Amino acid sequence: MEPLQLWLIRSFTTVESVSALMRTQWAWPVAESLHFVGLCMLFGTIGMFDLRLLGVAKQIPIGALHRLVPWGVGGYLLNMATGATFLLTEPDQYILNPAFHLKIFFMGLAGLNILAFYLTMFREVRTFGVGGDAPRPAKVVACASLLLWTGVIICGRLLTFYRPFPCGPEGPGFIASCYS
Repeated sequence: MEPLQLWLIRSFTTVESVSALMRTQWAWPVAESLHFVGLCMLFGTIGMFDLRLLGVAKQIPIGALHRLVPWGVGGYLLNMATGATFLLTEPDQYILNPAFHLKIFFMGLAGLNILAFYLTMFREVRTFGVGGDAPRPAKVVACASLLLWTGVIICGRLLTFYRPFPCGPEGPGFIASCYS
């Protein structure tokens, strides 16, 4: 275990008010449900926008679909809030988990992808009306977006399957971490 991981775990466990709330009977299931709603909002709106950039539903102007993006941002913020409650409640189950590391990595790449889109080609793309075809770079960004957010979702689901555990002298197994 790395010193940074230990420090993060120790730091996050000091936020007792969140973990006390999350350990009540309904808090974790409610937070999980809200996390899923946020995921639907995020992937639903961003996914539709990305598919339109790739040429699906050309009868819808790109600008019209872009008006839904704030709903996706709201879903992302909801997921960040609920995800933080999970992390603060069980930090060792996330900080030591390779699926969590990959999820954060994919989220970071998706953020850079979004930044590249808005800094380089959004002004041109948003003016395309019905039947407008996005340029190839926008299609590459859209494809990367779909793949990266799918990676985030898959790694989020894998969190429960690759939990760290105490290891014996044999060390960790395949895609596993030890804590002691």
